[in-house]
Amino acid sequence: MPSAEGFIKSTAGGRFACTFLIDDLMYNFSGSFASSVPAFTSNTATLAYTSLNQLVSTRSFDGRVGPNNIKLTLANGPVIDGVLDMPISPGSTVSGSGVWTGN
Repeated sequence: MPSAEGFIKSTAGGRFACTFLIDDLMYNFSGSFASSVPAFTSNTATLAYTSLNQLVSTRSFDGRVGPNNIKLTLANGPVIDGVLDMPISPGSTVSGSGVWTGN
């Protein structure tokens, strides 16, 4: 399964943005959590995927944020995970949706 390095950042408003570099192109996944999540950053996030065709359109996800890690599993298979730069306590189960864009 291919993977790419990048980062994920959120705001206290429940929105987030991820960016990954794949074959010299930036792939961005941004969206919102269905419930409130404290602001966090992971500058060591990894995206695991099977095909670039998975990195398009609007996708729902579920996962967990905190206390030390983040892991989001998208409905069509890709997984975004990483170590949080600063711990969040307590950790929480999350869900939501986001949209892929590339440039």
